[in-house]
Amino acid sequence: MEILSVTESIVQYLRNQIISGQLSPGQKLDQNEMTMRLNVSGPPLREAFRILEHEHLVINIPRNGFFVTDVSLEFCKEIYDARCMIESFSIDLLKENNIRNLPKVVSALYAASNLSSPPAENSEQMLIYWKTFADYHVNLVESCGNRQLDYFYRSISSNLARYQFMYLRVPGAYEDSIKDHQHILELLETGRYHNAKECLKLHISHAFELLKSTMNPREDQHNT
Repeated sequence: MEILSVTESIVQYLRNQIISGQLSPGQKLDQNEMTMRLNVSGPPLREAFRILEHEHLVINIPRNGFFVTDVSLEFCKEIYDARCMIESFSIDLLKENNIRNLPKVVSALYAASNLSSPPAENSEQMLIYWKTFADYHVNLVESCGNRQLDYFYRSISSNLARYQFMYLRVPGAYEDSIKDHQHILELLETGRYHNAKECLKLHISHAFELLKSTMNPREDQHNT
């Protein structure tokens, strides 16, 4: 069993609260209230805030305190562009090294395929649901064997998670993603790397467009 320090435990708890939306975008994080609720002292809480600030999940406004960062269509686009670049290049590296056996990706796909969608209001179960879904992409990047690429991907993972969590609440999104994941994996296992890469790009683009219509429906209707 992994033993976490006090600071790590606080970070993990607050990160999950932000990803799931239980701590809302723009919400102020009251340090006094947090120390009482979590039964911790000030120093590890402040250190946790600094770590989350580095992850761009919270922002420190001088003389006002720490706040949960906003979500926006502009930032979502930046995150999805970055993930597309990293995941696409991962497939290039798989091709370069002729890697077709992807046991961790297979395992992640199998785990996700056997999940049932939990009630949207059950945040704890939704977090498990999201992580199982997201593991497919995390393991795909990890499988190419480039530690720096893996590091870059994990550096955006917390912010990506907020938008993935929103995406999974859209009816039918999960089922469509599982089909795409299965198809991409089949293409990789048979050495059709170019096709897999194009399918992955379409998959990410579709996810962003779905988020775009969800986050800004009026603008979408206006542009139609």
